[in-house]
Amino acid sequence: MFDREKWMEIAHTVVSNPLRTALTGLSVALGIFILVVMQGLGFGLENGVKAQFQDDATNSLWISTSRTQLAYKGYQPNRSIEMDNRDAADLKVQAAEPDVHSRRVTLWGSRIAANGKEGSFSIRGVDPGHLELEQTVLASGRYISERDVQEARKVAVIGEQIRKELYAGTGVEPVGSYIRLRGVLFRVVGTFDDPGSRWENQVAYLPLTTVQSYFRAGEPVDQLILSTGEMDLDATEDQTQSLATFLRERKGVHPDDESAVQVRNNNLNFAQFQSIFDGIRLFIWGIGIMTLLAGAVGVANIMAIVVKERTKEIGIRKAIGATSGGLVALIVQESVALMFVSGLLGLILGVWTLEWIAPYADHEFFQSPEVNFNLTLSALGILILAGALSGLGPALRAVSIRPVEALKDE
Repeated sequence: MFDREKWMEIAHTVVSNPLRTALTGLSVALGIFILVVMQGLGFGLENGVKAQFQDDATNSLWISTSRTQLAYKGYQPNRSIEMDNRDAADLKVQAAEPDVHSRRVTLWGSRIAANGKEGSFSIRGVDPGHLELEQTVLASGRYISERDVQEARKVAVIGEQIRKELYAGTGVEPVGSYIRLRGVLFRVVGTFDDPGSRWENQVAYLPLTTVQSYFRAGEPVDQLILSTGEMDLDATEDQTQSLATFLRERKGVHPDDESAVQVRNNNLNFAQFQSIFDGIRLFIWGIGIMTLLAGAVGVANIMAIVVKERTKEIGIRKAIGATSGGLVALIVQESVALMFVSGLLGLILGVWTLEWIAPYADHEFFQSPEVNFNLTLSALGILILAGALSGLGPALRAVSIRPVEALKDE
């Protein structure tokens, strides 16, 4: 039951020493504020990095080649290493024929025109499995099909940025229309939006064989992407090493020349980032808890001083019939009230600060700083419990003094 007089007395006691109360409350509010802001910034960084992984399937291997750095078997360094369709087919066999795979060939800075508009974008030749491996979200129409690849059809799936620049305000629906890519006419069969990469939205996907036939001599493959399915991390690392060794031996590349043949293991990268963020979360909670404990210690010291100052008052109260339990409850409630109000103010200020900085801090690697209210409210609850314990000790010592001795206290 709400006791108005008791709470009025608590309020009077708290405000009777405004400087002491303000400094004590500041230490508590600062602890919650630091915890909330650090937690929010940590989540913002984590969201940004995870958004980069949303651009690609985390259970995948990305194989690419470059120039050699080391001389080997009579070959000089700086030799260009290129994959082709046969290499890609043999690598798939080495990887035990993954369910999902895609070759990639990319042409940067390609002129694309439609509806009297023109822009510089990128063209990427892919296989149907690229939809899953790139985690592309279709906005309309369809994706590149196996038949498109087999027949080298002149069809395209365009990114959101291309749609905006070439179709916005024209009243023309992209799907079913025609665009001119490097002077060749293609029919648009779909549009897509890649939430993990703004750069990918500036790409037009074509069947890989079409790009090889019309725009690249021979059968070059810039990248090969293989799904690792449900393989565990150790198995993906073994496969990474096995595929790299196979391709280096085939191309006459030094076994230690990691730049010439590169196999990026997204499974390992994601696991490493997860481990890093687990450490960051632990660090944030460590700092936050230490700050909260500092605030709790401050409250305990202040309550010890307050109870010491009120020893004679407590003796008078006991002499006129106040119970020890009632006096302890009064002092504990005072401590809890101070903790609750200060902690709540720190929480509100921390949330407001994150809301204020969020629009200014938006970046590819830092997105949507947020607060886990369940964890924060749990911290506030622990803080209130610490406040109760902070007041309990001094209160029990005070009420254990006999009224006659308490009245003699100076």
